[in-house]
Amino acid sequence: MGATPAIFDIVVVGGGLAGWIAATAAREQGVSVALVELSPRPEGGGNSVISGGVLHANLDDPRAPPAAMVEKIRHATGGEVSPAVAEAWAGTAARAVEWIEAHGGMMADPGDQPYRAKVFAPVKPTVPGLNGASYGTARFLRRLADSFRAGGGTIVQPARAIGLEPGAASRWRLALSGGDTLDAQAVILADGGFQADAALVRRHIGSDRLHLRASPSSVGDGLRMGISNGAATAQMRGFYGHLLHRDALTRGDLWPYPILDILGMVGLIVGPDGRRIVDEGIGGVRSTNALAWSAMPDGCWLIFDEAAWNAEGRFGETPCNPYLADEGVGPVSAATIEGLATRIGIDAAVLAATVAAVRADPAGAQPPRRGRLSLDQPPFHALPIVAGISFTFGGLKIDGEARVLDTADAPIEGLYAAGGTAAGLHGGPDVGYAGGLLEAAVFGLLAGEHAGRATAA
Repeated sequence: MGATPAIFDIVVVGGGLAGWIAATAAREQGVSVALVELSPRPEGGGNSVISGGVLHANLDDPRAPPAAMVEKIRHATGGEVSPAVAEAWAGTAARAVEWIEAHGGMMADPGDQPYRAKVFAPVKPTVPGLNGASYGTARFLRRLADSFRAGGGTIVQPARAIGLEPGAASRWRLALSGGDTLDAQAVILADGGFQADAALVRRHIGSDRLHLRASPSSVGDGLRMGISNGAATAQMRGFYGHLLHRDALTRGDLWPYPILDILGMVGLIVGPDGRRIVDEGIGGVRSTNALAWSAMPDGCWLIFDEAAWNAEGRFGETPCNPYLADEGVGPVSAATIEGLATRIGIDAAVLAATVAAVRADPAGAQPPRRGRLSLDQPPFHALPIVAGISFTFGGLKIDGEARVLDTADAPIEGLYAAGGTAAGLHGGPDVGYAGGLLEAAVFGLLAGEHAGRATAA
């Protein structure tokens, strides 16, 4: 492309699951579509490729009754979901899965995990490293890219979208980093969240002393472009992530797995002062966010006992026990809580008091402690931890058709958002999480269909 703008009916920014579904669904409406992707790889370089490939609805089957799905995510977020977004998600989830299968997505048997009723095959193993290109999600995205190109779609790759403004001959003009521009009647922003941009993470989450457990390509370009055109935002503080060993900050063999979430749910998470920072029993995503929001996100510890190390510690395909010990980063151990505190540099009296309070009355502790506690069988153990951030919950506000909303909650004509660029389905006081891939599939489909119909009319 040269200096003269290329003109399309629709331009999609981002080649992950949301973007490729949106581009394909729009192209099937008979309109001209271009997709812009930063990575040179056919399947893109975003989180879709490195994810586990599970299409779940708040850990339920996406074919569950929509009313039950809405109620569960409403409860998980403390009522802070957008009703229109939640209803659109629940009402479209089963159809989105059917759409994927009809377009060649291969799904594996869930085995003994019912929430994995739909998971891309071959299933990506939960092991260290970001080796996702040969597994199910990446294969499906390459299939969509091939069929999109064969059907007349235009792929602009590798290219970064850096600016969006009203166009002269069309509604929108998208600027690319190389100087080219694309004109379109509609733009679908689907380039992921802002988890890879340290400045945005500091501004909205409160600290960037986290480990990026994700693709480095999601730097918030779509978010910035939406805001610059009057879009409203929501749920900017929360994110999806997992507890990791702190040495993951410098070692590639300690992420994205093993994760410490299950071990964390039966232990205590304390700051460098020996005081707890969260109700660990709520779950790993809530604990991970609390860790990121704490006074010292890279100075906290997970405390647990021998029973937990030999039970929850052995959970998963890459279990903490024995993987961490085998890699030379196993837990610090001691026969007593006071001895453990001394070994990890925490005031022994404070840590002992923290443990005693939770043992005596878990519900009355501060914060209260729900669920099973495994802190009675010596020796006692501690692991240094850090928050691993996978994708941000915050983004552009949308309605039930994936149209971006302005600060008066009115749709911005011709502007859509899907996947990690959009908000409305996650968050709340306990940082409720509905499932990233299913959200991407649903709103990619809705955005592509609505934009396709609107521009074809």
